[in-house]
Amino acid sequence: MKRTRLQFTLLSLLFVLQGVVGVAQEQVLSKAEAIAQTLENNYNIAVAGNSVLIAENNADLLNSNYLPTVFGLAGTNYSVQDQSTDRDDGGSFDLNNAKSETYNASVNLEYTLFDGLGRLYNYRSLKETYNLSKLEARETIENTVLQLFSVYYEVARLTKNVEILEQTLEISRNRVKRA
Repeated sequence: MKRTRLQFTLLSLLFVLQGVVGVAQEQVLSKAEAIAQTLENNYNIAVAGNSVLIAENNADLLNSNYLPTVFGLAGTNYSVQDQSTDRDDGGSFDLNNAKSETYNASVNLEYTLFDGLGRLYNYRSLKETYNLSKLEARETIENTVLQLFSVYYEVARLTKNVEILEQTLEISRNRVKRA
């Protein structure tokens, strides 16, 4: 009874594992291919790369208020009116479609001469934020590759276990034939 149950269990396990091995043997990835696909298709790595680009753009002298600020304004007013004026002699003077045009423009330049080294510290802070984002991106990549290798070697271990179980099943079949 035990022998039959063991044979049935081993045969069931073999059929299940053969299906898994058959699927796994269709695509065998090398470690380099797996890393390349992971780096190319992982969303967290793409987000980390974009964060580095944003921090790199921000870590610039232009973003730390070192340059003067220039404002330009321009405007125009245009109106058409009908006017009626009474004169002293009792007559009136009518002016139809009187046009009035007004133009204005201004340019303002602002520059802070000294702000207590705030610009310098702001620039240093932006550079440190950039360095931090590079380290965070590196951490994301390393953690993703570590997870990839964990899964990769787990698949390799399971594949080897399937091979061992197939050999065990073959040995068991030979023993049953001899008995």
